[in-house]
Amino acid sequence: MYSHKIWRCIVVGIVVGKLRQGTYYLAYVPYVCILSLFMVCYISGYSQQISSALPLLTLNEALHIALEQNYGIQIAHNTLLIADNNSRGFVGLGAAGMLPTVNLVGGWNESRDNVQQRFFNGNVQERAGARTDRTNASIQLSWTLFDGLQMFAQRERLEELQRQSTVALRHAIETTIAQVMTAYVSTVEQSVQYHALGKALELSRERLAIAEAKARIGSASELDVHNARVDLHADSAAYVRQEAVVVNAKLTLLQILGNVYRYAKAQNTESITAFRVEDSLIVGRNFVLSELQERLRTRNALLHIARLDNTLAHIAIRQAESQHLPTINATANYNFAALDAEAGVIQTAQSNGLSFGITAQVNIFNGFNIQRQIENARVSALSAELQYQDLENRLQTSLVQTLRIYNNSRMLIELEQENTRLARIAAAVALEKFRLGTFSSLDLRQVQQNYIRAESRLITALADAKRAEIEIMRLVGDLVRE
Repeated sequence: MYSHKIWRCIVVGIVVGKLRQGTYYLAYVPYVCILSLFMVCYISGYSQQISSALPLLTLNEALHIALEQNYGIQIAHNTLLIADNNSRGFVGLGAAGMLPTVNLVGGWNESRDNVQQRFFNGNVQERAGARTDRTNASIQLSWTLFDGLQMFAQRERLEELQRQSTVALRHAIETTIAQVMTAYVSTVEQSVQYHALGKALELSRERLAIAEAKARIGSASELDVHNARVDLHADSAAYVRQEAVVVNAKLTLLQILGNVYRYAKAQNTESITAFRVEDSLIVGRNFVLSELQERLRTRNALLHIARLDNTLAHIAIRQAESQHLPTINATANYNFAALDAEAGVIQTAQSNGLSFGITAQVNIFNGFNIQRQIENARVSALSAELQYQDLENRLQTSLVQTLRIYNNSRMLIELEQENTRLARIAAAVALEKFRLGTFSSLDLRQVQQNYIRAESRLITALADAKRAEIEIMRLVGDLVRE
């Protein structure tokens, strides 16, 4: 800010000094132009130097951080770990109910009793506080040999849930990558808008300096100076507002990464938004709708999850139908028992042995509940199929709409690139004419506004095309390779 004032004073001082020497203003226009141009270059270079001093966060670095610490990815990964625990190896067989259960049971009990006993032979036994110790232990085995094939259906269900969790993790990664890329594009868009407004602010400062110099020599009115100052204040306010927009865009990006303070700590910066992003967006992919539609059907994670939901619904039908079949259980027990008494008929006793058996059970009638569960499972399977078709229809529609946005944005990019080139030339010519006194202040302002709007429309078209490209890649499953 201080450097801006210093160079403006130098320009004005030279112009006024030459006028006091009786020289003509037009004779020294080249000096003014050179110094003004040097001032603009210095200000622009100074701003870029400050910006370039910040650490650069590239898109690849942002994606790497998100894959490491995004909370959604971590939760999906934990869900997959649970599904793996429920389905792998003998653990999965046990979860499905295919393996026996073995329990070791043991106990010891001591009692103190006052005993008075009269036997048939006339003997009488009386004991106060007679101790009785009872000890027992057993090993119990229970194994369901057949449950109407429900255990096999449960085993298949656990395996399908494991596959679904794997696809859900891929979907979480795809969603996070798309969110990071979209937030990064938005940050680049707002940063470019911010720099464009900075250029407008530099032009407004130069315009005010020239207007003040002209007013001192009488070739411009105070009204031109006031208008230039008002426009400078407006540009300054827009510049400050855009700075807040850039900060919010950076915060959104950091929030998706997972820990907003981790990146700042790694860069040894006090502010979590003290970083810069790349200043360009590249759009150039050509898409064919038929190829995209086929890839969406085969690679889209949400459709894959919906297909697995359909499979799980049919497994539920089999589980419900299995209740009509008998259940056969096998049991085996090894028991040990011991008794040590100070009073009673038996003083000591000990027994041990093995027992085993098979039980079968078949349901004859339970209030039509089994049939009701079967019918409900069939309706749920039908709903799962309809949900899959509805999801595919919505995704295909979204794909067509997004592709149209992408193609339209690419057409706008070509148009706005030409408009920006022409507006940039017009702004340079208008500023030079304004220096020479052949262009009014209001006309210069109009040309300046046209240039800023052209720059804004160009970066908006680029950002819209890039966001549409990211969404297309997410829909067809191209963001994450198997």
